[in-house]
Amino acid sequence: MWFFVLLWAVAIVAVLYFVRRGNPTAVNLLPYQRGVLFRKGLPLRDVGPGKHRVWTGAELLVHADTRPISIVFENQVVALRDGFAALYGFSASAQIHDLRKALYSARDYTQVPPFILLRCVRRELNAATSTSLRLEKEATAQRISDAAKNRLAALGFDLLSFRLTQLQVGTQQAPTQSVPQPTTSIR
Repeated sequence: MWFFVLLWAVAIVAVLYFVRRGNPTAVNLLPYQRGVLFRKGLPLRDVGPGKHRVWTGAELLVHADTRPISIVFENQVVALRDGFAALYGFSASAQIHDLRKALYSARDYTQVPPFILLRCVRRELNAATSTSLRLEKEATAQRISDAAKNRLAALGFDLLSFRLTQLQVGTQQAPTQSVPQPTTSIR
């Protein structure tokens, strides 16, 4: 009789343990992947490539691809400070250097470098004049690269390369005025 009571007690304790702890699962990270193991919503430790045991239901392994992210934008247009328009394009690459910062920076960490680079390029070109762009193309590219490098570093990324592939200054844009169209009514 006591044996059956003890057996039931052990079974109940085991069920409660696995309900609270979760099910053991093995997760394999590839050589170019890194991850952060979370337990009950708090980061527990950083993990590298290899096989890791995770208790599903109580733990979560969030992993990221640490290979370089390539960014290419072509045929973008921006208004310059003096009213001219510039057609530009650039190519760049960035890589994660601080996994936790990169994961916390956005819902999809791979979209952070393109956004930051596009923002820095547009900001620098929008503040420039057509004359300064024609004379200082390399200096402008260096200022963009420096600004993007600082912003990306704060979010856990390294800027590996940046190059303006296209930069052409166009003609001055005349302000457009909307002309009211006559309305006709059909009776």
